[in-house]
Amino acid sequence: MSDLNKIGDLLILIGGIVGLIEGILTILGLPYLAFLPYVSFGLGGLITGILGILFSLIALVNSGTIKIKALEFSNKWLIILIMGILMYLFASGLGGALVIIGAILLLFK
Repeated sequence: MSDLNKIGDLLILIGGIVGLIEGILTILGLPYLAFLPYVSFGLGGLITGILGILFSLIALVNSGTIKIKALEFSNKWLIILIMGILMYLFASGLGGALVIIGAILLLFK
């Protein structure tokens, strides 16, 4: 079962990086370069991009890739799953989907 955890960590890492890239592209005004469509709920590109970057950073911090104490929570896989859903809804379609799948794979220990 350790292999599933490694695959889950890898998917979260790739999804977080893709989410960061999509957030930056959205801030720059290039949301049409996003990999999967997402709903912005009428928010501007700047706010949507910042949310995408924030959600991606929280997912990466709680997976153990990045160390930022202010963004670290106790229940790791649940926070990663919630951040993946928020990434998918607000800012990053492909990155959010990868983070969701990675968080589900972290359950199998």
